[in-house]
Amino acid sequence: MVGRGGEIGRGARSREGWYQVSEWVESDEGRLIVRVLVRGLVQVARGEITDAESSVRRARLEGDPEDPGSIRRLRIAIRRVEYQLATMRELDSTLKVASLVDQLHEVGKPFGALRDAEILCARVAKALGERVTSPEGQRLIETISEERYLAQRDSDVSLDSQEFRDAIGALNEFRTSLPADALTAAMARPVAQLAIRLTWRALKDAAKAAKDDESDESLHALRRSVKHANYMTRSLSYVLGPSSTEFAARLTTLQKLLGRQHDHVIVAGWLRDVGDDHASLEPIAHELSVDERRRADKDASEWRREWRSIRDLHPKTSVMTSYSFFD
Repeated sequence: MVGRGGEIGRGARSREGWYQVSEWVESDEGRLIVRVLVRGLVQVARGEITDAESSVRRARLEGDPEDPGSIRRLRIAIRRVEYQLATMRELDSTLKVASLVDQLHEVGKPFGALRDAEILCARVAKALGERVTSPEGQRLIETISEERYLAQRDSDVSLDSQEFRDAIGALNEFRTSLPADALTAAMARPVAQLAIRLTWRALKDAAKAAKDDESDESLHALRRSVKHANYMTRSLSYVLGPSSTEFAARLTTLQKLLGRQHDHVIVAGWLRDVGDDHASLEPIAHELSVDERRRADKDASEWRREWRSIRDLHPKTSVMTSYSFFD
């Protein structure tokens, strides 16, 4: 093993090299670096959450109770740190974060539901086109608006809840329990690369599953894996170096494609349910649902191309500087 600040696994692209790094991470020295990195990630997340929450509350006082931009930042900050903690726990099993991850997941749900309702409103209005002012179109919009109102109410309740305060308090308490040492990029890089390798392996498994079964569920699972890898890569880019930028950019392209496909699936299902529940709306709801399903299938047919562009970033391109996590 190599002392702190030294080179670890110089040129090691083999499985043996990764095994050595994994073994080192389990040492006291490796765990210290993991925990210092985690403290930094949590510190950033805490700042993002606090800033977004303040923006939401300020918008309320100014008469803009919705403020979708700040709600989006709050939702993403919560989800990002949830993914980060789950990944770093895989590196260091002694990190006690399971309960915290569960807390963050629960308090983030209403903000995710609000995002889904907002997407539903926008997609259906766009699908209706000029028919948005027709009696059927108006009824659809009214139905969606009611769901959007309820989702907004739930997110407001969540933001003011004791559960939200407890989760953010637990996040801060966890941060202060971690060491606050300074790290150079060279010291942190092996841990960061191993963290990215973990998300990459999970992403490859999800892509294989999607190839074997190109169902909406498999593509949704792939989207989550892509998002996970993207969050981790971007949050550790200051350690991984500028070569990680292109990898993250290609992940973003695939994430957006799969996100759009998932949105079309959700809208198609909602319209189908509305048609089943309201006979007078069945014709238009069915028509729009078929159109959304067609759009979902079109996006689904394109994901492999974007995936190949990610796979093109193989070891020979030295995506992650000293050695690659693509082994």
